[in-house]
Amino acid sequence: MNELTSRERVLRLLQGQPIDRMPVAPRVFQNVVFEFLQRTDVDVVEGTAKYCRHFGFDIIDWSCTPPYEDLNIEGPNWTPVIAQETKGNTRYDIVTVKTPGGELRRVFSTTQTGKWEIETALTEYPIKTERDFELFVEYQPPVPPLDTTILQRAKQIIADDGIVNPSVHGPFNTLVYCYRKLDDLLTDIVVNPEFYQRMIEYFMARVMKYTQQIIDAGVPLIDIGANVANAKLVSPAFWVKHMLPYENRFVDFIQDQGVVGLLHQCGYAANHLDVYPMLHHQGWGYLTPAPHGDTVLEEALRKVPTHWILWGNLDQIDFLRKATPQEVSERVRQVATAVKARGNFILGTSDYLEVNTPSENLRAFVEAGHKYGSYV
Repeated sequence: MNELTSRERVLRLLQGQPIDRMPVAPRVFQNVVFEFLQRTDVDVVEGTAKYCRHFGFDIIDWSCTPPYEDLNIEGPNWTPVIAQETKGNTRYDIVTVKTPGGELRRVFSTTQTGKWEIETALTEYPIKTERDFELFVEYQPPVPPLDTTILQRAKQIIADDGIVNPSVHGPFNTLVYCYRKLDDLLTDIVVNPEFYQRMIEYFMARVMKYTQQIIDAGVPLIDIGANVANAKLVSPAFWVKHMLPYENRFVDFIQDQGVVGLLHQCGYAANHLDVYPMLHHQGWGYLTPAPHGDTVLEEALRKVPTHWILWGNLDQIDFLRKATPQEVSERVRQVATAVKARGNFILGTSDYLEVNTPSENLRAFVEAGHKYGSYV
């Protein structure tokens, strides 16, 4: 087989066709792009492509995800009032939504934790009571048109060097990251399951309308966040009963339109592996090993469906930053050897790259990936 372009390589893998070698694609976030370019006032899509090309990665880019704001939208009975406060190195973005039936309030914090890194968190959730949710149902405007310009730009910038991979939250993640505190949500499932079901159905329907516009923009792969209800937080039985049905309905909606749905579970997964075959997703990232997860690659390969696309497994928090280039090369060899007969594998990290990762380690990652991941 002749050498494929990165785009051809990744698309053929997604379609289950033979490829020349495993794609080498660590996840890239804006932090390392800022570090690489030594500035933060950059076009992240262009910067990501430049960073990946510099090291020779096959580009699978999620920096092109169109922004989606479901609270701060105008409507006849839905008036958001926006404010901002700064305390120390933390900025608080406050949205107060006024409706005829009452007010909703959300506070989102952004903290500068390093020269190139920020930490974001939802510190006040808009749904504190059942009545708050009723305000959404009664007064929230329809999902607005989505500006997908960033996706089109990314496809042009990446060209033959890879693909776009926008990211959306799955149903349970959506509730936790956007609307209701995790502790309250888990309590709802036990003591007020009807309330939980109404919330997850309502917001899943809205996220589907948002996601439909991403699909219409033409994408081959969508990353679906499902890392909150991980194997350390909930039991397999709880997960199967209360999360799995919604996750499957959501990914079916995506995959019925010819787009591959990738389960984004970048944390603890070992306790759920026996029930993973019940998922409808066509792939899973990012097989996080200890100490920041508990996935053992060989165990995962035994238990997950063989048709699944798997992506990741190299620890980028400690290992890639502290190992020698020789140790990186050896670890890539071990992973590639373990997965080679199975196929359907993307050599990558267990989440996005960290700053202060030695360049020589990234080059060793790529060189070893090309050498040991070759199918030719």
